[in-house]
Amino acid sequence: MTDRKDKEYDHPDALQELEEFNVYTKLCDLPLDENPKYLDECIVGTCKEGSALFNVFSNKRKVIRNDLVIIFPYQLVSITEVSEDFSMVFLKIPQKLFVDTICAAYRPTLEYFFYMRKNFSAPMCEEECDRFIHFCYMLSFRIDMPRNYFRRESIINLLRVFFWDIYVTYKNSPESVKPIEYTLKEKKMFDFFCLVIKFHTESRDVAFYAQKMGISSKYLTMLLTENTGRSAKDWIVEYTILEIKALLRESNLAIKEIVLRTNFQSNSVMTRFFREHTGMTPTEYRERKFL
Repeated sequence: MTDRKDKEYDHPDALQELEEFNVYTKLCDLPLDENPKYLDECIVGTCKEGSALFNVFSNKRKVIRNDLVIIFPYQLVSITEVSEDFSMVFLKIPQKLFVDTICAAYRPTLEYFFYMRKNFSAPMCEEECDRFIHFCYMLSFRIDMPRNYFRRESIINLLRVFFWDIYVTYKNSPESVKPIEYTLKEKKMFDFFCLVIKFHTESRDVAFYAQKMGISSKYLTMLLTENTGRSAKDWIVEYTILEIKALLRESNLAIKEIVLRTNFQSNSVMTRFFREHTGMTPTEYRERKFL
């Protein structure tokens, strides 16, 4: 009989996720070049030597020695003006691991993502840089542990402390209380996300949201795809999955009660939906405590 501790990693998605999550020092592993691309993962790292110009949408920052870089998934990113001696120590955090990490600590808002889009780098002193590198190698030690039931959870908990500190910095920043000036397209995206938060249990149909915004489904999908790299449908599904995970993790509700809260026709329909997008059933998620 297979030991329960090994079951967590029988699923190929879980194996691939932890293979991709690691501490990197070679620039060839950095998924960025001069051509802008939407990131599928979160990049967290510090510059050890040299400099490079990082571009996140229209925000440009010259990253130099000891600068901390944090770029969330779904951002349009490129890197130019790379000096010959440029080097980094960095983490690549797969999208699912990133989402499960931050959403159990706090509910990220659109304002927070816009703040991080603009403030994706910050200077550190030598001591802070050394502490960050030590943190990276604490994670590396966990990654190299033999496969067991708690390896992913221990990594998430370490990451959660780091991202909580970043979120606290954001909440204490004067910029977090300033009204954000959105472009017309950004305002439409903001309206869409607000509607999804409000009505995702009522409808998962793109046309429903497009109608409320007074635009066509085709335009809404194009707007989201061009500005986030993901379609309107992808975002509706993403928020629904986050909601189901939160209810499974943070409540004692029976599965049938969660089905009612999230407006699925039946247990089997929600189970199929959840398994399609996570690789496991709601019951498996709750039992394994994939936070």
